[in-house]
Amino acid sequence: MRSRILFAASLLAAIGLNAGCGKGTVNSPASSDTSSLDQAEVASVVAIEPEVVDDGQFESTEITSLGAGPGPGTTGALATIDPLRFWRVITSVERRFEFAFADSDSTGRPTTAIVTVHKALAGRFNILTGVAGGDSTAIDSSVSVIRKPLADRWVRRILLKRLPAADSTGRVWRVVATSGARVTSRDATTRIASLRFQTAGVDTTIAEPLAFFPLRRILKLEPGTPVTLTVTTSRSDDVVVLCRLGHRFRFHNNGDNTYTGVWLVPDLRAGNGPQPGPGRPPIFHFGVNALSHGTLFDDQAPYDSQAWVLPVVLGPDQVADALP
Repeated sequence: MRSRILFAASLLAAIGLNAGCGKGTVNSPASSDTSSLDQAEVASVVAIEPEVVDDGQFESTEITSLGAGPGPGTTGALATIDPLRFWRVITSVERRFEFAFADSDSTGRPTTAIVTVHKALAGRFNILTGVAGGDSTAIDSSVSVIRKPLADRWVRRILLKRLPAADSTGRVWRVVATSGARVTSRDATTRIASLRFQTAGVDTTIAEPLAFFPLRRILKLEPGTPVTLTVTTSRSDDVVVLCRLGHRFRFHNNGDNTYTGVWLVPDLRAGNGPQPGPGRPPIFHFGVNALSHGTLFDDQAPYDSQAWVLPVVLGPDQVADALP
């Protein structure tokens, strides 16, 4: 919740609507089709719907347990440490917003807007370690915490259209689509190639997290059902974990650049998690995070990570009829 409030405040502050309430900057290409009015209106609409934009996954200090690790190649002969758990501590978040307008109408005003949200996250990646080859379940004087510098670049895109107002008094800007977010560490070599969803009635593969998901066609999952997630990366010895607030776990390494996990979809209708605003779909976000082997198993290797954070809607009956 706090990250959503900061997102809205920083967006409004960045365009001068609410000076002093956040840290952010705006880039907008000079064009006869853009105006401060349209930029202000678009920013205001995005600011009141942060659930389609900000996810808070990488600003969380939530702990991920590793243990011995499932699947082949989980430690390897070159492992110098035995990681038990890891977590991030974010000490700085800088936001930047880019506005692009297109498709002018007969009055010269744009009817399409794309807002690209950038976040620069700085902090520490913390690894709780034991003795290599020892008892990974014991927490005693043999454990220590390794801290690696963290610098992540987070990006997501939002698509808006200027549509006829409900009272027919003119046109208003409305969010019609959102992308996922891609989070990549500085100088990263780790890459996610695809993410496959498999459940009853759904079998789909996503290859580009920054592609637009129209709000009416965001992937719909039934609450309480298991979903098999298969992540493909560029290497066979990465560590892949689920990133969902309140539920994090490590995927099984299949030994062929793919990693599989089974996730039980939460039921937000029962109050388990953040609730959507009135008249909005219950969009929530989850992610998959691939980390290089050295990130977790070598105390001298740098932090090397990439994550995709994607929007999901709970069941077809949960999508608001008022959506564009």
